[in-house]
Amino acid sequence: MPPPAGFVKKHVTDLAYETREELGLSPFDRLEPLALAEYLAIPVRKLSELREENPAAADYFLTRDPAAFSGVTVFHGSGRVILHNDAHSPARQASNICHELGHGLLLHDPTPAVDGSGCREWDQVMEDQAQWMAGALLIHELGLVTALRRGSEPSEIARRYGVSEDMVTWRINMTGAYRRAHPAHR
Repeated sequence: MPPPAGFVKKHVTDLAYETREELGLSPFDRLEPLALAEYLAIPVRKLSELREENPAAADYFLTRDPAAFSGVTVFHGSGRVILHNDAHSPARQASNICHELGHGLLLHDPTPAVDGSGCREWDQVMEDQAQWMAGALLIHELGLVTALRRGSEPSEIARRYGVSEDMVTWRINMTGAYRRAHPAHR
């Protein structure tokens, strides 16, 4: 029987905050995804770097349908490399890279990208864990609650942490940060 969802989120959050601390970051500091990747010895490549190797695929995902591809972790033996779509905004790239780093921090095993019939393989639990990890790495709850108490708008918080307003709103909603920042408004 799997652990309750709250237990998994707590474990993932604790690991994210321990990782931030190892990098010397306070709850109020911005995490730089490429610095974390370097710390973890996980190379990160931009999709645009593959134009020479596979121009049709790279151009498709970079210009024709950038929303179709965000990032992927590619395994080679025990090593891994992250490939991300650098056509996305810098804030979205931060989320994409941290999502993939989340898979690494959580020691997720490699899975095939597609099944035998060519359909995409998807493990929803691993994807949810990696997404939660990305959010916790990028925006510490204490920093978020403190910013909300001080009256900061999501756009200000997004700029401070280098993330999208959508990420800030998601973290506010998923962590209950607004209720904790403004207990009288319950």
